[in-house]
Amino acid sequence: MRLKGFDLNLILVLDALLREKNVTRVARKFGRSQSSLSNDLRRLREYFGDPLLVRVGRTLQLSVQGRALVAPTGEAVQQVVRVLRPAAPMAARRWHCNGDPPPC
Repeated sequence: MRLKGFDLNLILVLDALLREKNVTRVARKFGRSQSSLSNDLRRLREYFGDPLLVRVGRTLQLSVQGRALVAPTGEAVQQVVRVLRPAAPMAARRWHCNGDPPPC
């Protein structure tokens, strides 16, 4: 497993790029510049050793590996969301139950 040095935030970018197939739209979605998203795509291409998205005319199409990554990447993002979403409500209930205010 080659996770050392991999920026896990790129999973969100990868998921969005695989679904949208448009660097500019994804950049807007993340509130970033097109050039910074292009840099993320370059890093992802280097990591996977695959273009992931290939220009066909004026559009981007998924490579074979890009298509293979759509489902597992989406599932990974959903799992992370499931893990992180309940954290705040559970902590709030715990503080409420023992009567102490939440720490500042």
